[in-house]
Amino acid sequence: MELLDTKIIGNSLAVRKKLEFIRKVANSNKNVLILGETGTGKDLAARKLHEESNRRDKPFVAINCANIPVELFEAELFGYARGAFTGAVKEKPGLLEVAQNGTIFLDEIGDLSLYLQAKILRMIEEKKVRRVGETIMRKIYARFIFATNKFLEEEVIKGKFRKDLYYRISVVKFYIPPLKERKEDIPLLVRHILEREVSQSQQKKEISPYAIKKLMKYDFPGNIRELENVIERACILTDGEIIRENDIDLDFEQEATRKTSRISPEFLRETLEKCRWNKTKAAMEIGKSRRQFYRLLEKYQMDDCIK
Repeated sequence: MELLDTKIIGNSLAVRKKLEFIRKVANSNKNVLILGETGTGKDLAARKLHEESNRRDKPFVAINCANIPVELFEAELFGYARGAFTGAVKEKPGLLEVAQNGTIFLDEIGDLSLYLQAKILRMIEEKKVRRVGETIMRKIYARFIFATNKFLEEEVIKGKFRKDLYYRISVVKFYIPPLKERKEDIPLLVRHILEREVSQSQQKKEISPYAIKKLMKYDFPGNIRELENVIERACILTDGEIIRENDIDLDFEQEATRKTSRISPEFLRETLEKCRWNKTKAAMEIGKSRRQFYRLLEKYQMDDCIK
């Protein structure tokens, strides 16, 4: 999923399934939780949900929970009254009010403190906010989307994330796979990034098949964001019009002998059949806990196997 503009780039099965999922849930008012590694495009998926919904003409307000200082969080989200604190020379509506009738996207929700989680939980349940320094409760009419790169179930077990908040925000949830699990999308993504770079720099750039092959062999721990950086850097440093294999500078170059293992949906299904659909035995067979095994089934949306 491309990060910087409004299109989702990719033709892999994983991308096609997510696009179909987005279309199905876009007009629902239910809370959505988007899961995935950093750089996979969770913010783009949230914007796509908004654009496909009947709220598309209303505001889309994205809030990165990890970037707002704790002492300013309530004032930024809920707003404040004049004189509520030093420097509050006039009243100001919070970001939640700005998103009225639109979509509120709370990114990195897993990074909030337990104190702020309680504030968010109350706001979600009541759909009301109270500006700092006021007693008036203001109604919020908006759709909530959340995202995190953390396993919230594990955070709940560790006591770092509220269980009641987890259930509130995950009415509908879906997982965005990392780039290493859909490498067939790399050529399309590279072409799209190059087109964007050429339009900005007005300098023609193409990429050789051998350079593409080099990219296809790399796992991209930084996902699409890292791919963007690699191509942008190559465009700047390559003298000619053709980006060749040696022009591709990978931040975390892997050794040729390194072996990577990935549990595929097919392998999970085969293991279940082998264990006569006993999930506990199947989990032990692949060296996972029962909870981890269920997480893999949810990750690949293997609903028939969960049941």
